[in-house]
Amino acid sequence: MTVDYLVKLNESVESLLKQKSILEKIQELKEEIGHAQESFVWSVIDLNSVKSELPENIESGWIFVLKKDVPSGRHYHPNSIQHMVMLEGQGKARIAETSKRMIRYGLSDRLPDETWYVIGEGIPHEFFPEERDMVVISFHTCEAKELEEVDCETGVRRLYEGE
Repeated sequence: MTVDYLVKLNESVESLLKQKSILEKIQELKEEIGHAQESFVWSVIDLNSVKSELPENIESGWIFVLKKDVPSGRHYHPNSIQHMVMLEGQGKARIAETSKRMIRYGLSDRLPDETWYVIGEGIPHEFFPEERDMVVISFHTCEAKELEEVDCETGVRRLYEGE
């Protein structure tokens, strides 16, 4: 992953976090997760609202809020590369067979490749929020209506949008 690529993603997140509508959507999702049966809730980001240049392979953007102390569920995306940063919260990520503590986005002493989690197509991953709900922004290389998730335990497939 080139530094320039991650810098563009950083600039895109900065652009989004300056928008009242995005901040309001994050707050709505944080309220929704308290009542949700799922381990996470989400909203699609209109990429036209990004005021900086995205890498050309990015086709969709998402806000996810993951429920505190509940694993996200081990899954993979067969048709997309996921690019994700944690905006709020703390916890661990397990990507393929590697587990590590997540580093929050926006810390001045961290480089982009320390805060971005880039997960290739078909790579199993799971997140473990600790103590409070976790807020993330995620960009994918497929359109929102095409993003597919496959549960690693059951093999069950789902589309996030248009179900």
